[in-house]
Amino acid sequence: MATQKTQHSQTVSPRITRRRAIGLLVLALAATVYLLPKPMNWLIVKTGSVLGTDWTDKQSNKSFLLGLDLQGGSRLEYEADLSAIPATERQEAVNGVRDVIERRVNALGVSEPLVQTTQAGDSWRVNVELAGVSNVEEAIKRIGDTPILEFKEENTEAPRELTAEERARIASEQAAARARAESLLAKVRAPGADFSNEARVATSSTVPTASNWLRESARNLPVYYAVRTEPVGVVGKIIDTPEAYYVVNIDEKKVVTKEAMGRHLLISWQGAERSESSLTKEQAKAKIDELKKQANLQNFEQLVKQNSLEPNASSTGGLIEWIEQTSTDPSAQVLVKEFADPFFALPLQTISEVVETPFGYHLMLKTDERPVEDVRAQVASFDKLTEAEVLPPNDGWKATKLTGKQLESARVDFNQQTGGIQVALQFNDEGTDLFAEITRKNIGKRVGIFIDGELLSAPMVQSEIPGGQAVITGVGTLEEARALARNLQAGALPVPISLIAKQTIGPSLGIESLEASLRAGLAGFLLVALFMVLVYRLPGAVAVASLALYTVLSLAVFKYIPVTLTLAGIAGFILSIGIAVDANVLVFERFKEELRLGKGLTVALEDAFQRAWPSVRDGHMTVLISCAVLYWFSSSVIRGFSLTLAIGIGISLFTAVVTCRIWLRALALTPVGRWTWGFLGQKTLDQQK
Repeated sequence: MATQKTQHSQTVSPRITRRRAIGLLVLALAATVYLLPKPMNWLIVKTGSVLGTDWTDKQSNKSFLLGLDLQGGSRLEYEADLSAIPATERQEAVNGVRDVIERRVNALGVSEPLVQTTQAGDSWRVNVELAGVSNVEEAIKRIGDTPILEFKEENTEAPRELTAEERARIASEQAAARARAESLLAKVRAPGADFSNEARVATSSTVPTASNWLRESARNLPVYYAVRTEPVGVVGKIIDTPEAYYVVNIDEKKVVTKEAMGRHLLISWQGAERSESSLTKEQAKAKIDELKKQANLQNFEQLVKQNSLEPNASSTGGLIEWIEQTSTDPSAQVLVKEFADPFFALPLQTISEVVETPFGYHLMLKTDERPVEDVRAQVASFDKLTEAEVLPPNDGWKATKLTGKQLESARVDFNQQTGGIQVALQFNDEGTDLFAEITRKNIGKRVGIFIDGELLSAPMVQSEIPGGQAVITGVGTLEEARALARNLQAGALPVPISLIAKQTIGPSLGIESLEASLRAGLAGFLLVALFMVLVYRLPGAVAVASLALYTVLSLAVFKYIPVTLTLAGIAGFILSIGIAVDANVLVFERFKEELRLGKGLTVALEDAFQRAWPSVRDGHMTVLISCAVLYWFSSSVIRGFSLTLAIGIGISLFTAVVTCRIWLRALALTPVGRWTWGFLGQKTLDQQK
């Protein structure tokens, strides 16, 4: 019988085959080490030691990203206020809310956030799930931390004057508040009087039964500064502040910090913070060194007035008024650490050595120092009726129709002339028209740019700006500018939302489900491995080794990208293992057919892979297309499933077609290759004869 002639692919040289097989083993080892932090860190440290370099700071601490169902997190429920939105537009408005929230949490790097909308009757809800955010209040902050951008015009209108009736009302109510305070003061001075009880009767405000330290509360700071020099006991006077009258019972004092006063001389250089100097850093250092040689206690003030580059130094003599080393008052002046540490460490009536800060070089003189005491006291307040409550003050600005709603993009930029950090804004068509109108109306005037009601910059309008572009200056550091641009880019909410429910989710249930899934996956892997070995013998064992490499590579990719792992994602990964096995089955069945045709082992192997490739390729491509559709048109849970499945399909294609092929080639070159029964239990036609 004539031997059937067939065309087959070109075989690869034995040397190349062995190199490729070894390369795959090295790849498997590298992926395994990457998955296990301890061996990887040991390898990094050892490598650095061999090279004579300390690499302890380069150790890997990267771990898998886990979703809400595995690591816990926060679940928030918001209700959208659609009362001002027509019924036909409410669905679109709610979808806009969802999109904005998704952009906010995605920009903050939250693991696979889930944002869904639901409708119950006329009520619209937005459900937000944030993995890894166990602090519910932090989660709320992340959702609501988007600034309100406003553009305002200068308000040149004169503020309205108080009417006679309004003035009389204010005076009457303030007099009544003072009378109540004086009455309380007289009562608590009486022998044996109980301050707390008397205060509860005299005022509607809640008076603590125990004393509070006044410096710890911003509301109490005006009271603190008024009584801190008073002795322990009832204060013998009414404390009058713009907001209220106070009666205070001082129980205790303690030293909490210290404050000092003195003078300083500043020589800055070009490029230092808030510097307008033309000196180089080297020139500034030479100048301050020369002034240090000249300075003494008698001429220091005069040297400051003549040489210091600090604004107003020529008139103030570089005076540092009483300033605390530490302060709880957010409005209090606080020195930067580079200046404060040497200033407070300086002995009295001593001129310091040259000190460098971000603002330049300094010489310091501390002239006086004293302790600062905190006061523990009970406070009874009698609120005043103020002019601001009757007639809100004119802040000098009036609102326009231009807000963050018309913002199209926001990005960090740098001023080409000054190099300062700024945020560049681009408005949409509506915003462009509004901005052009605002600038046209206010030529020669300032336009205020407000973030959350705070004025950041007020540039002078030189001419109409038709392009819809503006910049925000005074944004602080580069990181602060990036955060501002990111939050502005997220957009404004189309409608108001209110938080109606919040929940912290623990990881225990997810961990149990994960453990069950992993046990099921391991059991399935072992059963599949047993089946492949029993049915396909040596090729089956190679397929099992290939599946092990597939598992290691997939997990390494999940960790490196990283992929947020959820229970759905793990299900997709396990499903891809089955698809990888299916590819091996197709190849091995074709391998059997080629051997039955009488082909040699190597030729049969190459032809089997070549002829099975179209089926394997098409099967994997159809799954990848399905994954792409699921990813782009579904929610985040299904996205996690489709992403892990797609990655698994790609890697399985590599391990089933490339890895198995190379390792079987390598086996065929060894003495094992002569063991024909081990290869699928088949004999060639020539052997059967």
